[in-house]
Amino acid sequence: MNTGPIRLIVPRLPFWTKLSPEEQAIVSERSVTKRFAKGQLVSSNNSACLGIVFILEGEIRVSMTSDDGREIALYHARKNEVCVSTASCVIQQLTFDTAVVAEKETTLLVVPASVCAKLMKSNVHVRAFVFEKETERFSQAIWAIQLMLFKRFDQRLASYLVTHFEKNGNTEIKKTQEEIARDVNSAREVVARMLKVFSDKKLVEVKRGVIKLRDIGGLKKII
Repeated sequence: MNTGPIRLIVPRLPFWTKLSPEEQAIVSERSVTKRFAKGQLVSSNNSACLGIVFILEGEIRVSMTSDDGREIALYHARKNEVCVSTASCVIQQLTFDTAVVAEKETTLLVVPASVCAKLMKSNVHVRAFVFEKETERFSQAIWAIQLMLFKRFDQRLASYLVTHFEKNGNTEIKKTQEEIARDVNSAREVVARMLKVFSDKKLVEVKRGVIKLRDIGGLKKII
């Protein structure tokens, strides 16, 4: 993806118009674009603090890993969305360890941690935006945990498929069963069995690397 000069990209930041001319100049001078391959680690608590990221292209997944190595997907962020989990070093309220991974080839606009810290201190609008985004993402994380703890697996999988359709407007989900299993915090074998059940009920059509949704209404009834 040819992103073009930074000065033409930074105005896409949601809080850009709330910055003073001096702050806009700093953001323009210090921000960078970074590209990540599918599956590449973007940020973790064991790596250098990245800063606030704006997704120019692609998708990232934010997850936690248990002591025994089990990964729990918390939420995804997609094109034209902001992720603040990559700026945990300047947001004291972010106290749990997360890893951010590129779900596909992804290009990010990165506002470095040092700039974020300065903006958080001097600009109440940026501070409010970051806290609002943090609250939104935390709610998504709690929802993912609630699904895992309190919903039957058929409900969890149906909810995942319907949510994907509603966000992307596409009845084809181009993901492997292993990728879906990671997203819904389950095992590939469990996902495969449930997709077979859904397929037998004519709710979906399962192809290699693609799940085609055939009956959105039927999936919603399961939820």
